[in-house]
Amino acid sequence: MEERDFDEMSPVDIISSVERYEEMVNSGASSFFDVSTFEHIIQYYELKEQWKKALHVLDYAIGQHPFSTSLLIKKAGLLIYYRKFKESFALLEQAEALEPSDIAIFILRSDLYVEKGMHKEALEVLDHAIKIADKGDHEELYLEVADVYEDCDRYDMVFECLKKVLGMNSSNEEALSRMWYVVELSKKFDESIELHKGILDNDPYSYLAWHNLGHAYFDLGMYEKAVEAYEFVTAINESCDLAYRDCGEAYFQLKQYHKAIDQFQLAIEFSKPYEELFFSIGVCLEKLKDYNKARTFYRKAITIDPKYDEAYFRIGETYKREKLWSNALNFYKKALRLMPDNVQYLMGMAVGFYKREDVSALIFACQSIMALNPRHKPKGIYEKLITYLIDLECYLDAIKLLDFAAIEKGEMPSFPFLRSASLFKIGLKKEAIAWLEEGLSNNYAKHKVMFKLAPELKNDPIITSIIEQFK
Repeated sequence: MEERDFDEMSPVDIISSVERYEEMVNSGASSFFDVSTFEHIIQYYELKEQWKKALHVLDYAIGQHPFSTSLLIKKAGLLIYYRKFKESFALLEQAEALEPSDIAIFILRSDLYVEKGMHKEALEVLDHAIKIADKGDHEELYLEVADVYEDCDRYDMVFECLKKVLGMNSSNEEALSRMWYVVELSKKFDESIELHKGILDNDPYSYLAWHNLGHAYFDLGMYEKAVEAYEFVTAINESCDLAYRDCGEAYFQLKQYHKAIDQFQLAIEFSKPYEELFFSIGVCLEKLKDYNKARTFYRKAITIDPKYDEAYFRIGETYKREKLWSNALNFYKKALRLMPDNVQYLMGMAVGFYKREDVSALIFACQSIMALNPRHKPKGIYEKLITYLIDLECYLDAIKLLDFAAIEKGEMPSFPFLRSASLFKIGLKKEAIAWLEEGLSNNYAKHKVMFKLAPELKNDPIITSIIEQFK
């Protein structure tokens, strides 16, 4: 049978070849296929993720073409998927004996080492391949080296590899597409700016280079320059929805919320309507105090993703701004059902209960927060809760929470004064004075916290005298 180039078969030819192969298998007959046809049949099954069928074809194909390096390499790659590393290594050795300079052999061997966690060996294989390969193959090989470094979280070295690739070919799309997140992880923002400016000097229409430049400026907090770079992206490639989104984020950081909304709307226009984009518009509208419209966009986000807990929470926050506490609590509860251990959502509930003066519900919210992992709780959260309890005259509960917070987070400057206020309220004046004196000796300026919760103490001559002594 006459050999044909791999790219010359039409989809109709491929389907016909697959049908002929399957008919042969079903009938138990034997037919001959050239290497190119086998490759098309294998690719057909791979695209359908029918890996076992692809492997069966490879076994039959290698039986007919035992000296085909492409088939041996293809089978070795498929065996990696099944984690049959020993068999894969053996096939690559066969292929190398037939075609010692085929870089696909070294790339797969490197992949095998990476799968086994042997990154040093993987790099040695690729280093050898770079030394013997044609210069035209160096781009692909350095991208593979970048993969190895990325697998072991060496993002500084990934950056260097991608930089080498772009030095060989400044329009290499894979290197440009990977560069933005590698720069973010390696923190090489200044180097990225220098690199991409150099690329743009030679190719001012490289929208990927402009996008990467925008990312570097954004991460350095240079939002005006980021906006300028992103606008170049969309001028060159009008349908680049990610650039509109990123430009919106930069405008948001500049507090130019109307412009941010325009960019997010354009991102929606040029992409499918992602829930994050509707959410971002909602946040902008919330900043503009257009709470009703903000809720409309948060609800659009929830329509796409009914489990979008943060959107429910933000709806609760908009109602909180309008002091519609029942509505706010309703949406905080919805967020909390989806994310029960979220301290921010629990605090939303606590604030709502406090504002409604629902003492038992507030105490329950406090207990729920106490039960959370300490790592998930900022230190200042207890100060707020204790203040709420004192304000609602839950003095003993406030003291219990102070005891717990001091053990979990350590004493805070305000704690002695909060404790003193609680003790004064329940008539334990001697103990209250002791805690007041301790607080004054450690942090005099914080004593005003006590007066906010117990303003009547401002006129107490004993308290005034004690405070004067520590002034």
